[in-house]
Amino acid sequence: MKNVKSLAALCLLSVVPFAHAASSVPSWAVQTEGRQVRHADGWQATWPGANWNVRVAAQAVGVTLEDAVNYYALEVDGKAVQKISPAAGERTIWQDLPDSKPHAVRLFKLTQSPDNPGLFKGFSLRQGWPLGLPPKPRRQIEFIGDSWTVAYGNLSATRDCTDRQIVERSDASQSFAAYLGKLYGAQIQNNGMSGMGMVRNWGGNMPQVDYRSYHPRLLQNLPETAPGNNAGRRYGWRPQLVVIALGINDFGTDVGPDEKRSQQQLADDYVRAYHGLIAQLKQRYGNPAFLLAATYLWPADRMRPLVSRIADEERRQGTTVAYVDWQNIELTGCNWHPSLSDHAKMATQMDAAIRTLGNVWDN
Repeated sequence: MKNVKSLAALCLLSVVPFAHAASSVPSWAVQTEGRQVRHADGWQATWPGANWNVRVAAQAVGVTLEDAVNYYALEVDGKAVQKISPAAGERTIWQDLPDSKPHAVRLFKLTQSPDNPGLFKGFSLRQGWPLGLPPKPRRQIEFIGDSWTVAYGNLSATRDCTDRQIVERSDASQSFAAYLGKLYGAQIQNNGMSGMGMVRNWGGNMPQVDYRSYHPRLLQNLPETAPGNNAGRRYGWRPQLVVIALGINDFGTDVGPDEKRSQQQLADDYVRAYHGLIAQLKQRYGNPAFLLAATYLWPADRMRPLVSRIADEERRQGTTVAYVDWQNIELTGCNWHPSLSDHAKMATQMDAAIRTLGNVWDN
């Protein structure tokens, strides 16, 4: 046991049988953020950025996971103290706390796993007790996007990455979505999904579905009709701001000769579907403000003119909307994706655009 404590003090992983935990933190003391589903034995999540928060006064805190796919970060008082790698089977990871004073502890899901919902079974404490949580922030922001939004490969120092390295080097807690959530003191949902477009996925893949097929789901691996899986029926989620960043996969590759659409038909379908998604979200959330994001796509630059046009058309229809064109990003993450510095830069540019909308938080 002494060796276990010394390892934990060095912020290394220590796995201890669940039965050794002094006490379990009741679910009422856990504050959640992001899309997830509560079960009798814990919480499941597939979207990136889901997290669980608790305030405690204890000697040590443990998190019990059953997840062979995802990476997590354990944070204490706003600072990451452990990165938890995926592993098969149930395990409890412990972290010593510096004193018995109140501490804010958060478990953050760093990666996306559309086909594999991990299971977080809850917090445990040694020689301590949970404290009441502050109320959730009233401000809420929903992010709708693709691999750029999920922070795909943003930790990488090289563009060349294996499939395993892509997962290892993705950190949604350092995405532009997370940065803006902190900046505005807002709850967020990072509803990003790699490879998916508004009407066409990367390279024309999986033509029977697109991003809109998955957006209504709390868990992406189950249909929205599955019991408790319809995100539209989630009470308490009514964002004042919705950020949409879809189009890189629609237009990042040319339409192939075996695809049913022409390039012009793709553009027309994209505009129609984009307006349709905004209309659905306005009805669901009660006329939130929108930020529409785009970037230059080499060589034809097909995305930016369409998104700018959509923003103008929505504005003429009375939608509160701003447009941001991401500039001067270097794309040095995995497979030409935004890096950590890019995400910070993108968040700054998005903040400037959001501020042109005035006070959106009283909507």
